[in-house]
Amino acid sequence: MSLKILVVGAGLSGAAVARLLRDRGHRILVVEKEGHIGGLCITKISPNGLHYEPFGARTFHSRKPDIVAFVRRFADFNGYVHRKGIIIHGKLFPYPINREALSALGSRKRIFRELDNLPDEIDKTNFETAALSLFGETLYRLFIRNYTTRMWGVDPVHLPADMALRRLELRDGPAADLFPGEWQGLPTGGYSKFLGSMFESIPVKLHTPFETGDAYDVVVSSAPIDEMLSFRFGRLAYRSLRFDYQADAPWEHDAFGTINLPQDGTYIRKCNFKILHRQESRRNWIQYQEPMAAENGRIAMYPVATTENEQAYIRYLREICATRICPVGRLGFSKYLNMDQAVEVAFRMLPVIEHYPRLSPEVRFEKIAAIRAKY
Repeated sequence: MSLKILVVGAGLSGAAVARLLRDRGHRILVVEKEGHIGGLCITKISPNGLHYEPFGARTFHSRKPDIVAFVRRFADFNGYVHRKGIIIHGKLFPYPINREALSALGSRKRIFRELDNLPDEIDKTNFETAALSLFGETLYRLFIRNYTTRMWGVDPVHLPADMALRRLELRDGPAADLFPGEWQGLPTGGYSKFLGSMFESIPVKLHTPFETGDAYDVVVSSAPIDEMLSFRFGRLAYRSLRFDYQADAPWEHDAFGTINLPQDGTYIRKCNFKILHRQESRRNWIQYQEPMAAENGRIAMYPVATTENEQAYIRYLREICATRICPVGRLGFSKYLNMDQAVEVAFRMLPVIEHYPRLSPEVRFEKIAAIRAKY
């Protein structure tokens, strides 16, 4: 049965779910409160003529053939293989950390001694205990703790252990690829063109905030779930970024598209878009990123995975499941989803969305919570 569906938000999650639902014969309208499609996933041209992402570097990568096939419908990708560096005590290291590179550190003897005496079982009490179990005290303090604290705005003891288990790695060999074995790249021509192709034949109304979904069978929302319910249980915690730029600034090594800066007094990382977009130019365009709370009008980018935030989210999810609104995406799920995961969630949510009008609020909640738990 064809449904009349309103999609709130024209970012990657909204685009993917709108495209998939339109391909299945449903009647779709997309509303976007900003004046452009793409949400935070857009590409612009810098003053010196280079493609760049104004909301931070975005490399698409996936191990899932169906996800790869889907995104390749809408763009060719440039084959960029993401490699990341990190600067410690003024020296550039590959990231994830590898044992071979650690020999350049003055504290290497203590580091290797701690690595040789790691516990047999990982302490999963919280992020910090898990990271200490994986890296030891010295490596954790040098490479991880300060970056994590600044990125998320909380002490790492308040973050879950699974964040460390999923996103941290100590490698034995020198391989520098951040996502080894995965298909990856950036869309040629940029993300705005890529998402424009995804929205082809789907009506999108810009400068249009969500007001009511009474005329629709389902409202699929990639907007922040607390905002969709007028913050009735308080605001969920999100992090944002502030950006500065330098044209033609020195760059430590062309092998790395991004470099983490855990010891910098202001910035947490920097990105070189000439490298990321594989642009042939004598110029470069470097973006510096400063993390901060998503407050005072700053854009919500990263949900903060504290216990308090999770408990508040569950209240919001139960409440929204009693309406015709179905959440998707990083902000709808309040989960730090990679780009391929945002698309995968759209695939997984299709049967939930198509049966939404006939499901009870409790069944809606159970199905969405089960999909969310996979990430």
